[in-house]
Amino acid sequence: MKTPRLVIAGTHSGVGKTTLTLGLLAALRRRGLRVQPFKVGPDYIDPGLHRVAAGQTSHNLDSWMGSPEEVRQLFLKRAPENDLSIVEGVMGLFDGARGQGETGSTAQVAKLLRAPVVLIFSAKGLARSAAALLNGYRTYDPDLNICGVIANGVSSERHRQIIRETVEGELGIPLLGAMDNRQEIVMPQRHLGLLPAAENNDLHNVLTKLATLVEEQIDLEALLKFARQAPDLEAGAAPPVAGPFAGVRLAVARDEAFNFYYQDSLDFLTELGAAIQYFSPLKDRTLPEILTGFISAAVFRNNFYPLWLPTSQ
Repeated sequence: MKTPRLVIAGTHSGVGKTTLTLGLLAALRRRGLRVQPFKVGPDYIDPGLHRVAAGQTSHNLDSWMGSPEEVRQLFLKRAPENDLSIVEGVMGLFDGARGQGETGSTAQVAKLLRAPVVLIFSAKGLARSAAALLNGYRTYDPDLNICGVIANGVSSERHRQIIRETVEGELGIPLLGAMDNRQEIVMPQRHLGLLPAAENNDLHNVLTKLATLVEEQIDLEALLKFARQAPDLEAGAAPPVAGPFAGVRLAVARDEAFNFYYQDSLDFLTELGAAIQYFSPLKDRTLPEILTGFISAAVFRNNFYPLWLPTSQ
């Protein structure tokens, strides 16, 4: 099955993976491409930002909570109907579950999907030393396909040229972009990471600026070429047949306060026959009609709460 795809990874946390991924999603969408976003690991915030940038729901690929086959099936369930898929990594490229080797890491997911990897590194304070850093990542796992790199935080045009000469001249790795610092582009942060999409009123404006910056400083044609060169993947298993949850009715709280969900958990419930209706505890004055007159359940932040609501209410 032909599924153009790329994994956007970082040498470590804080190198700009999410910001760059959002810019790529917005820039490719601006070109009229349908891009399916994914996020490695158990993350709620970044997929919400992906959804706004790409215009469609982002899905988690978690090789710690799910088996390798489940990760592949989930990817193949969402990817084929799109022009390409962008998978944002987690932490550093090789960082996974503590004490469990590569389990849960971006590197493991990239290999499971046989996906080319674009590696982002911080160029701040680096010149020729960038070659040693990148060569270590390139040779650490020979089964990984690092197709190109992006430098983040170049300080000048001269710095950009030095990085290019080092990366391409000494290592032979394509430098797909070298991003400078734009003080006017700010992604606000909070204790869990970036501010969630539902709370960022300036997000659309920031995404517009990021898309323009990516168009100026990233070789999108080269990125698309590498994505389209990804090897074919075998088709995944068919989705489960509805039945076990037929007749089950779920009310799911979803608004600015309640938005930390794995979308695939909810999708799986509907595939098994459950009926879902969303409501807002912040804005709705009554509970959904789906709950009245029978034993049912409500879902708050991935927790299920049985409810009994008499018909008279």
